[in-house]
Amino acid sequence: MAKLAALREDSGRAILQLMRQVDPTASRDVLVRTVDELCVHFHVVAVATLLVDGNPQGFFLNLCRAAENWRRLLTHCRLKQWALPASRHMDPLLGAVAAGHWNLARQVAELSETRWLPDEEYRSEHARAQLFLALVSPGTRDVVIPRVEALEGLGLETETDRVACARALLDGDADTFSEAFKHAVLVHGEDIEKRAKLFTTPVTRFAPKRAIWLEGLAWLRLSERADIASFDEHFQYCPPLARTPMTSQYAGDWVVSLGP
Repeated sequence: MAKLAALREDSGRAILQLMRQVDPTASRDVLVRTVDELCVHFHVVAVATLLVDGNPQGFFLNLCRAAENWRRLLTHCRLKQWALPASRHMDPLLGAVAAGHWNLARQVAELSETRWLPDEEYRSEHARAQLFLALVSPGTRDVVIPRVEALEGLGLETETDRVACARALLDGDADTFSEAFKHAVLVHGEDIEKRAKLFTTPVTRFAPKRAIWLEGLAWLRLSERADIASFDEHFQYCPPLARTPMTSQYAGDWVVSLGP
């Protein structure tokens, strides 16, 4: 926890510096890189606020700050008629969903890239992102099922749990969702532990992922929205405190001057 608290201090300073650096006249690549880094630091602050301070509302608010900055970047790219960032940049959206801020999550999802950008993402990353975008908005079976089938069609064992969770959400099948999600948590844990041992793993970017599975929390919020959530079980990387309702109202603060 002491290390996470120290990283939060570093990220707090980085946020102030990055927000001063953002220039609407900068190039597309510079802005994408800067706002992406800004979102990482907001997530570090969010996770530390949850785990060090035991403050879920501060956790949710900082997740929303990251998502709102990403939304503004996407809006700016569209206004400039620039290429959008690849849809694999999912963390800002996952944060908004994990916070239960559905209006913000829908806006981010609807502004996001839908095309596969092979120079910027793997096919599996794109298919996974497109499934999640469809689940958030519009969330209807006719839109989600083709995305499920596209991910399933890749034949990757690593994606079977996501496919099962998505189908269970559409079917309102609480038991199937729970079983698939429990296995997904185990797979995620194994991957995280492997990455934690690599010297090449970036400390700041990895820190929030080491403690909290943002995608997992987002899946659990989707299960709440589908009215199939269970609060009887506790999942590693998805602490109960992070599943409480967001009662604080995000006021749109701590944002860069990009887009409306």
